[in-house]
Amino acid sequence: MQETALTRHPNALPNDQTAPSNRSIVLVGLMGVGKTTIGRRLAHQLGLDFVDADEEIEKAAGCSIADIFERFGEYGFRDGERRVMHRLMAGARQVIATGGGAFVDAATRALILAEGLAVWLDADIDILVDRTAKRNTRPLLQTGDPREVLMRLAEARKPFYQQAHIHISSNRSPHDVTVQSILGALKDRMTIQPPVTNGNSNAPVEIPVNIAGKPYTVEIGAGLLATAGIRLRPYLKSRTVIVTDNSVAGLYLVNLDRQLKEQGVDVSHIILPAGEAAKNFTELSAILSHLVDRGIDRADAIIALGGGVVGDITGFAASILRRGCRFIQIPTTLLAQVDSSVGGKTAINLPQGKNLVGSFHQPCFVLADTAVLDTLPRRQLLAGYAEIVKYGLINDAAFFDWLEANGQAVLASNSTERTYAIEMSVRAKAAIVAKDETESSGVRELLNLGHTFGHALEAATGFSDALLHGEAVAIGIVLAFDYSCELGLCPAADAVRVRHHFKSVGLRTSLIPWLATSGEALVQYMMQDKKIRSGALPFLLAHGIGQTYLEHTVDLAHVTHFLDKALAS
Repeated sequence: MQETALTRHPNALPNDQTAPSNRSIVLVGLMGVGKTTIGRRLAHQLGLDFVDADEEIEKAAGCSIADIFERFGEYGFRDGERRVMHRLMAGARQVIATGGGAFVDAATRALILAEGLAVWLDADIDILVDRTAKRNTRPLLQTGDPREVLMRLAEARKPFYQQAHIHISSNRSPHDVTVQSILGALKDRMTIQPPVTNGNSNAPVEIPVNIAGKPYTVEIGAGLLATAGIRLRPYLKSRTVIVTDNSVAGLYLVNLDRQLKEQGVDVSHIILPAGEAAKNFTELSAILSHLVDRGIDRADAIIALGGGVVGDITGFAASILRRGCRFIQIPTTLLAQVDSSVGGKTAINLPQGKNLVGSFHQPCFVLADTAVLDTLPRRQLLAGYAEIVKYGLINDAAFFDWLEANGQAVLASNSTERTYAIEMSVRAKAAIVAKDETESSGVRELLNLGHTFGHALEAATGFSDALLHGEAVAIGIVLAFDYSCELGLCPAADAVRVRHHFKSVGLRTSLIPWLATSGEALVQYMMQDKKIRSGALPFLLAHGIGQTYLEHTVDLAHVTHFLDKALAS
């Protein structure tokens, strides 16, 4: 099949690896950075045509961008923008200036990165405020104080702009100087590596998790376990203990053990029973006793090799042994790679509820080998996929749009779409955790979308394989959106989209028919939730896709009635 922007990896570099001789140059960045002025001068220097994407959108719509926003909203504008960018990228080579939000849209960003050369222009906030003040018709600047709006946009969009092939500052230097900087970067572009995996390369991606005082790196790529000994050696002293389970041990333990011993590391291991039931005090005590017997101290690092259960209990053991030892995460499930291995939440369960005993304890390194996911049963993949969808529903509607179009590809064996989805999820979680490590400001609690309902369902099924964590989260997300609709907060169409997408990939979206419980019983399980403050249980609800928020005033009697209706149906 002929390769197109829709079939190639969304972040693939151009196939021509010598010079950008046949690719459009696309300028991205916030409003006010000078994309139009700089783009015209750059096009003149290169002898190319220049096109302003916003002007093309206005021509296609027959009205101004402000009118498009007023009549159709931002979603309607982005839809038109995507169509215009597809047309422009399919044409002759040119210099294209995009609107500030174009590169944030997953589909538009995928097209630009695959088919063009993205140049990110940025500037200090003071400069952006001065420049945008000269043009006060920009729709997004009408929503509040321009400086605050620009600062918020800069913070939210930076992770997307960072994926551009080239980064250029356009501060108070003359525009011609900026143009020369771009020309130099274009000439040397093959020495520039984008931050996101090249789908045609084995080079891993390194994503920083910038926790104050304890930053670490998540390394993502296919085949990383083959060189794990070398990759882990800088984090190890003279000895280590590998904690794994009896499902993972048969696949990867012998090879990892051999590699570490070849690096001169004294290795022993603990093999836990597979499954959520292993997250208990008995297994925790066994792990701690083994670590003490082996003489593990604060300078050593303990390795968690497995899924979320292994990572949770190993991290908790590391956090309380000698008041805190280092540990390394090697997640082997999709759910662990996109969620539990990043962020430092560690815990074990009690009969009364999930993760009720735990701590915040960050790993010192995370090694995520995407190739190991090919050995997972589809049910396990689906459980992890639910957590990927969560990131789009929290605050990235464009990512959810992309998942609707590429969900089956994400679940396919060794697909570049899967790697892209993992990267996007880790970047999203890293950004949230960096703002609120210990869930004290409410920002990190957004990551619990679907979990209040989901954990109650897990408790009702005894934390057994009858309902995997990711399956419970998927049902919990559907319930959160349905309940938001019942409260009049969320458009019914958005709840339908969420339910339909989960069903389309094969995830359950309704309460288990044989679940012998009641709304009241589920609410009682919820009351054991670790997020309760002064007896009040906060709920993650939604104003729409990508618009999740924390609500502290939910009437639990109303929730009980809602769940009884859901169980009855």
